[in-house]
Amino acid sequence: MLSFYTYDGSTLLLLLILALAALTDWRRHRIPNWLTYGALIVGLLLQYTFLDGEGLLTGLKGAGVGLIMFLPFYLTGGMGAGDVKLMAAVGTYLGPMAVFTSACFALVAGGCVALYLILRSGELTSLYRRYLVMITARTLVPAEPGSVARHRFPFSSAIATGTLVYLGLTGGLDFYHLFTQVGYQLQALGVMQ
Repeated sequence: MLSFYTYDGSTLLLLLILALAALTDWRRHRIPNWLTYGALIVGLLLQYTFLDGEGLLTGLKGAGVGLIMFLPFYLTGGMGAGDVKLMAAVGTYLGPMAVFTSACFALVAGGCVALYLILRSGELTSLYRRYLVMITARTLVPAEPGSVARHRFPFSSAIATGTLVYLGLTGGLDFYHLFTQVGYQLQALGVMQ
């Protein structure tokens, strides 16, 4: 039973957190602090409960990597603080290398959405020129009012997508322990053989 709580239970909790974050981000364009900080604290507590000091250290490293990965985007105005805190919270559940990979997948997913929005708006040429000026002049050139670059989309969806891709590729969505435990319980009740 302990393995269910350790692996599958924490994965289910992480998926619930990501779903809540994406839902509130789509509805209100912000991720509440109670969710991000709560998820971070619970992730660290789970790490400590099941893996002692080593687990706590892994959770803290994961939070740090998640924070460092997205902090530059926040500081340049390309991402909200809630997205950064959410990625740090995800790091407490996954650990440093896994959250790094998940963040990379999230950035790819977010980049695909951004590219789609740019292509749909027909502003690819103007965006290219703006970035060319910024690179050449080495200065920030703000987007024009009404430009697609001024519109924000709920990046928590990209974080959820990146995390799901990582978990799917590494077998984290197999829920082996959960299905095994349910199978044992059904056998004990005589439902399955």
